[in-house]
Amino acid sequence: MTKGQSRRPTAEEVLQILKDGNKRFISGKLEHPNHCEESRQSLAAGQQPIATVLTCADSRVPPVDIFDQGLGDLFVVRVAGNVIGDHSLGSIEYAVKHLHTPVVVVMGHSSCGAISAVASGTALEGHIATLGPAIQTAIKNIKEVEGNLVNNASKELARQISVKISQSEPIVADLVQNETVKVVPAYYDLMTGEVEFL
Repeated sequence: MTKGQSRRPTAEEVLQILKDGNKRFISGKLEHPNHCEESRQSLAAGQQPIATVLTCADSRVPPVDIFDQGLGDLFVVRVAGNVIGDHSLGSIEYAVKHLHTPVVVVMGHSSCGAISAVASGTALEGHIATLGPAIQTAIKNIKEVEGNLVNNASKELARQISVKISQSEPIVADLVQNETVKVVPAYYDLMTGEVEFL
């Protein structure tokens, strides 16, 4: 940290910032922080996001809006089904190692199309098929749980991916072990706008 920079928030402080932002989003009392010209220009020299968010590529799940954050606040990695592969994991490693984000949020959501497709037995073509194995495991793990299969699987998948990220060696696992980084699963409800930290 160079002279003039403020203290970076802790993982717990970041989670509270995200929770508070989500409350504003739900209530419609958005602050839209860091959307001004001054913020944009100051970010041209570099970034210091407070959190990394891995979430689905679904157009209905925009993390910056859901958490009422702005330019430079969140390092967002998006892929259908919020599953991880080498590229997405490399992006997360970059965020925690070089941008020093203390939190990685893995956020699933209700009515996820990728999970719905796998749950219904739809044949996944081309590279879409690479999403299948992780989703199939999540579905298998919650098969006996009461409630909506797709939404339960979405929560389970967020938990499952959080564990994989936490255990990813050498970068993330080391940072999690020395408590520099916290990996947290979450679930976004499309209808209510609420994020539940699991």
